[in-house]
Amino acid sequence: MKRITLLLAALAIVITAFAQGPITEQPAGLFKNYERAGQCVINQYDYGFYVAYQEGKVGVVYADDGKVYMKNPLLAMSYDTWVEGYINEDDGTIRIPMGQVLYHSEYYDADVILSWGSTSEGMINWDTYEVEVNYTPDETVTEAIFRIDGDKLYLENSQGAEVLTAEDLAEFQATGLSAIWADNHAWVQTIEWGTILTELPPVLPAVPANPEVIEWRDMGNENGWNRLEFNINPVDVDGNPLDVEQGKLTYSVFTDNDQIFTFDSYHYGYDFNYQDVTEVPYDQYSYNFSPNSIFFYRTNAEGYDRFFEWRIGMQVYYTVDGVRNASDIVYLEVFPEPHTGINEANEAKAVAGVRYYNMAGQEVAQPNGMTIQVTTYTDGTTSTAKVVK
Repeated sequence: MKRITLLLAALAIVITAFAQGPITEQPAGLFKNYERAGQCVINQYDYGFYVAYQEGKVGVVYADDGKVYMKNPLLAMSYDTWVEGYINEDDGTIRIPMGQVLYHSEYYDADVILSWGSTSEGMINWDTYEVEVNYTPDETVTEAIFRIDGDKLYLENSQGAEVLTAEDLAEFQATGLSAIWADNHAWVQTIEWGTILTELPPVLPAVPANPEVIEWRDMGNENGWNRLEFNINPVDVDGNPLDVEQGKLTYSVFTDNDQIFTFDSYHYGYDFNYQDVTEVPYDQYSYNFSPNSIFFYRTNAEGYDRFFEWRIGMQVYYTVDGVRNASDIVYLEVFPEPHTGINEANEAKAVAGVRYYNMAGQEVAQPNGMTIQVTTYTDGTTSTAKVVK
């Protein structure tokens, strides 16, 4: 479909956003995955605004207390954040209150919040095929309503004509779910209408194959920047291809004693929308990342403080329908392994037993995900370490 540029005129509105920031962690409850359909206007800053069909997945968590959480309710604002709603038992609907934070921009120090509104009739320039469209938020609408019908969720009260040609845009109007900046209330990126969410059957994720950590390279830069080179093959442990459309393949970097590395917003802001990140998409391609390498702003060169003592490694995750499996942590030993006094003392002791605990403090039979390993020695002393499986 031909992309058709829209020149946008934003309209302000007073709307009260939720006090909390965006919900970034998946809430507890029954997870269901839905296929998204419908239409939308999307802003890509290199190409302008264009009309498109909705696609992709929407995660929904049904909590025990009757609350419902929806991940990425807007296609064009897919920042892997959740909004909170509830089930109205009287009419069989899911209701999502407006004003919830979808995304916080560290760069602008401002929130993008959920909104409801309408576009007006467009005025087309037949020489350039550009269309000017006004967006009017509707503050009388306090909730987005999804009607539950079997395995489908229908967005109620939204409407808009199907737009396929420039001629159609001359009468373009739509009402639906959208987003605005919380500080100046300007329209952001999208309006979506005719949304239909169809439940997908659950799929258990495969266990991803271990990554190959190839080389730690001193780039010789006066700032001491280094580069880690690696290879991630998107297959499972049996060599079968992973469906990266159905699931999500990511990785984390670890140092020394399984300490997870944080790509902070100060150094890596251009890569991750000015957010601190510990988990990276496997095919990330941006200022400091390629699918096979990472530039580090911290250095292990002579004369600088090391951010790891002897080794750096990676672990790969594959997530489907909210369930995640992980590879082993694969390390590259860059420097000789240090021997601290604690390590030397423990080496002289006999191990009496080992126990594992999950992050909730519950004892488990064996490591699964992020686990705490507690080793008890014959002299009654103990040591702890994080284990990721």
